[in-house]
Amino acid sequence: MSIFPKHRLSSIQPRLLTLLVGALWAGHAQANDATAPVGSTSEPIVSASSNIQAGERLSVFLRRNQLVPGLAETNGVYLPATLLNRQALVQAQALQKTQLITNLTLASAPPALLQWVHGLPVTGRLVLKSVDADELALKPNWDPRLQPGDAVQTMEPTGVVGVVSNRGYCAVAYQPGVEATQYVQACQADHAVDQVWLVQPTGQVIPLSVGLWNARQQTVPMPGAWVLAVPRTGVVSAPLAQQVAEFMATQGQAPAVGGGRALSAQAQAVSPLRDLPISSSSWGWVGLLQTPTARMRPAGSASITASRVEPYSRYSFILQPFDWLEGGFRYTKITNRLFGPQSFSGNQKYLDKNIDIKLRLMEETANLPQVAVGLNDIGGTALFSSEYLVANKRFGDFDASLGLAWGYLGSSGSLRNPLGLLANQFDTRPAVNFGQGGQLSAKTYFRGRVAPFGGVQWHTPWDNFTVKLEYDGNDYKNEPLSNPQTQTSRFNYGVVYKASNSVNWHVGVERGNTLSVAISLFENLSTFSTAKLSDPKPLPVSTTPRPNTVDWKQTLQTLQQQTDLNVNKVEQRGSEVKLNVRNGRAAYYNQTVERAAEVLHQDLPADIKWFTLDYERNGVDMGQHVVDRNKFVARRTEYELETANGEQPDQTAIEGYNLPYKTLYEKPNERFKNTFSLGYRQILGGADGYLYQFSLANDTRLNFTDSTWLDARLSYRLLDNFAKFKQVGASALPQVRTNLREYAITSNFTIPNFTLKHMGSLGNGHFYGLYGGLLEDMFAGAGAEYLYRPFGSPLAVGVDVNRVRQRAFEQNFKLQPYQVNTGHVTAYWDTGYEGLFATVSAGQYLAGDKGVTVDLSREFNNGVRMGAFATRTNVSAADFGEGSFDKGIYVTIPFSAFFTKSIPGNANFLWRPLTRDGGAKLERGFSLYSETSVRNPKTLNYLEHRNW
Repeated sequence: MSIFPKHRLSSIQPRLLTLLVGALWAGHAQANDATAPVGSTSEPIVSASSNIQAGERLSVFLRRNQLVPGLAETNGVYLPATLLNRQALVQAQALQKTQLITNLTLASAPPALLQWVHGLPVTGRLVLKSVDADELALKPNWDPRLQPGDAVQTMEPTGVVGVVSNRGYCAVAYQPGVEATQYVQACQADHAVDQVWLVQPTGQVIPLSVGLWNARQQTVPMPGAWVLAVPRTGVVSAPLAQQVAEFMATQGQAPAVGGGRALSAQAQAVSPLRDLPISSSSWGWVGLLQTPTARMRPAGSASITASRVEPYSRYSFILQPFDWLEGGFRYTKITNRLFGPQSFSGNQKYLDKNIDIKLRLMEETANLPQVAVGLNDIGGTALFSSEYLVANKRFGDFDASLGLAWGYLGSSGSLRNPLGLLANQFDTRPAVNFGQGGQLSAKTYFRGRVAPFGGVQWHTPWDNFTVKLEYDGNDYKNEPLSNPQTQTSRFNYGVVYKASNSVNWHVGVERGNTLSVAISLFENLSTFSTAKLSDPKPLPVSTTPRPNTVDWKQTLQTLQQQTDLNVNKVEQRGSEVKLNVRNGRAAYYNQTVERAAEVLHQDLPADIKWFTLDYERNGVDMGQHVVDRNKFVARRTEYELETANGEQPDQTAIEGYNLPYKTLYEKPNERFKNTFSLGYRQILGGADGYLYQFSLANDTRLNFTDSTWLDARLSYRLLDNFAKFKQVGASALPQVRTNLREYAITSNFTIPNFTLKHMGSLGNGHFYGLYGGLLEDMFAGAGAEYLYRPFGSPLAVGVDVNRVRQRAFEQNFKLQPYQVNTGHVTAYWDTGYEGLFATVSAGQYLAGDKGVTVDLSREFNNGVRMGAFATRTNVSAADFGEGSFDKGIYVTIPFSAFFTKSIPGNANFLWRPLTRDGGAKLERGFSLYSETSVRNPKTLNYLEHRNW
């Protein structure tokens, strides 16, 4: 793939040609205070174009000519830079320059900038990722083959950093460790600059945020770097500036025109720019101590915070599924109040469950603050119910917040509600009877008197320390459960210590008289991964001659070691070899397909041009991943075909064709499989406190045919504290879930699952499943499922119907009298909007209630999913009991992210405030949507984020 954008003169409208002429004319205009270089003033110390051997790798050339890595740093001294100019790129770059001048003219760019761009030469430079011969040799797709007309030049560093602005070009003497903004200021070109583009002499283009409101940690320029500084209020937009910077990357080193200005001693001593610290409040959401801010963590982040401010102990789990949405749940323990009568809960302290949400309404700009609105304790008992509107503005190391709070956070009520100007009902906050909790009562939102709150955060010169000061909107006179607290000051203050990239410690003083302490653990799950030290080393890919014969037993053994895929049959049709993969799953299919192609390329004759992995699930064909061998080899060994976004142009997902193949190898199917594993379960938030149980499980699968099998699980309790499990479930509905205690403690040895299953296909994306037996811990019975899922479609729809009967508490083969029909119609939709996935299910639940479950989740490119669900049925809140309706929050993380070996499957973390009988689904352990996951159109797009 060419590293330069493709442009066509035919795409330029006729009226643009007139502007193009104007641009060319403007290029000759003289700026009042600018000098326009016509090329680098640094002459090459080695010009090796006459020494080029066509077809030779650059790494070989560098070694043969004993050229050291370009711009390598040794003891603070940069060695000469190595450039590769390619004659074949000159025409494309000339067109790139023409279109750039046209775009600048259309934008009415300053004449000095136009003149400078016009004066830049067309070099034909090929921007390389490395010029280290050893590194290039290890990475053939970074190592271009030299062509006739290529020129390799080695040039001494110019010793300047070139600044390009509306004034034109300015050279400043290079100083080690000095950031780009200091060079811009030395050229007096810093007129309200919020972003600059650093173009290293290596060709790397790095946008840098440098304003007081958006500053980030910087990459410092190398000698010979360029800095493009575009004024905030200028006519050159960020995308157009990016185009200018990309063309600047073809220029090599910045020229030392005029010898270069000198940096002042003050400029050299300026503290480096830093990222804005983001930390949690005592509540868990991003904020100061007791007050929220409009700040948010990056999308994909998750945090766990434990805090103590007498008499409250708070434990929160907060997710950031989108850049604009923060939400999560929290337990608040009130340590001077009991959960209930001692006869019921002993000395257990009162524990309240909350769900919070915050939405960003407006992003910060140079002149406007970031604004967010939030709701606390929604869908709970509303003891801490509150709403707020807050704005944040950053001033370098200081970040200020100011907001208005309703409800708990604004309980001092010092101001009239401004919404009362719109309607009188906003002036009074109703005292709503929330009954069992869980109700969304919009008639209380943003009602009643308000209180201002705000504060400031200071990122100290000690990088790991942040100081917080806030004004609290709560006067603590009306605390829940008649529990007022003494407040001697409305100002709270504290310090955050960043112990690592994932841990913060907090300490402060709140209410003027109370110590607060907290610890926060945080991680961006969308980039979370572990180095795969236990995976086999990837096989090298080369263009050397291939073997003429294949030992399929050995090849499949190697393939299983590299991919963990179980191949039971190998077939051939012409130049295609197809491998039948039975019941295989992959952590990341594109990486698995890549490793499989490495093995097949190593062992198969050269006349095989296509590798096909044909996936079969429970005897049913699911789809195929096809590898174009020639493209695969070219991508791995040729520079030009490398793709920057991780896509594999040689990998294709198709449904497959029913064509005749010749069998090359076949092995008997595995009929019996038996494994042992450890199990863990916990119960949290009830009158009995924290309960846990460890168990030993034995799982067996017995295949009668390819599509009919028996699944069984035996479980034995190893270690638990379920002797404390005394809370007995009570419900106005049939007890289909609330008798959890009885199922947990009645027997040490249980049979959670003993089910006969069958799966089949009706063709064209229509699948069915049949199952019967002990389906789950609490129910036995029989059922059927149908799914329509076209290959590669974002949409699917399914139906399941079941007749089930409640199992005995011993979880053996005995049954109880209660029986019910249950089933649902379910629609699945990958919306394509920011990874949003929606599932809607309607039908009858285990307690006989009828309703709808809505599940919304955000899926990231590494397979992590953050979501929430809610179920509403025809059961009243009173009959449902505490919580009013079923709801929950969950996170799904690929197992591979946790371990040093690639492991298929996911770890699922679910938080459900309460286990109730209403809205309870049958846990069948068999889902056609899951079984057909390889038909997902994004299967080959999931990528493990490798930050190691």
